Amino acid sequence: MKKMLLALCALAAALSLAACGGAPASGQAPASPPASGPASGSASEPASGAASEEAADYTAYTLQFDVPPDFAQMEEPPEGVSAMFQTADGSSINLVIYDNDGSLASDVTQDAIVSLLEGSLEQMGVEAQVLDPVFETGKLGGVCPYYRIDYTVVMGDVVMGQTMLGINADRAYTFTYTDMTGDWGQIFADAVASITPVAQ
Repeated sequence: MKKMLLALCALAAALSLAACGGAPASGQAPASPPASGPASGSASEPASGAASEEAADYTAYTLQFDVPPDFAQMEEPPEGVSAMFQTADGSSINLVIYDNDGSLASDVTQDAIVSLLEGSLEQMGVEAQVLDPVFETGKLGGVCPYYRIDYTVVMGDVVMGQTMLGINADRAYTFTYTDMTGDWGQIFADAVASITPVAQ
């Protein structure tokens, strides 16, 4: 199971680089979660007033997000992962942060992501199926270009749900939510909904 989770972490990092482009950003992963209550990551406070969708410069925004309280931050995440949060059942939230290279997450297609996912798993020697992908693109908060894909991965007897979001802001962010038990659906939906662009 641990090998499978590490493979998924490496996969998330590879997909992040391929989908959003850029080189790994230095430092600035979210702070360690507090002892009680949900953790959150943010580099600044929310801006007052909404930005005009047409005039907004997404690079002037960073992202604020909540981490569910049952997820503890790993002190040393796997290579290529900026921050990783895990719970006892093996479910996880991975965050990969890259410097922007000018490519936009909203230009990514479902076929490209599914092909990268399947190809990466095959290269790792993992027999897996990617089932039922649901894909969308848009602008988070009317400002930050993003893609989102929800899918199921079947590896032998293991079935897990994953949600991946690539978002352009001050840097390129990829969040990967992995549900190993099927118990985290609503909690992950709330966590994804908490991702908010904030003016720097």
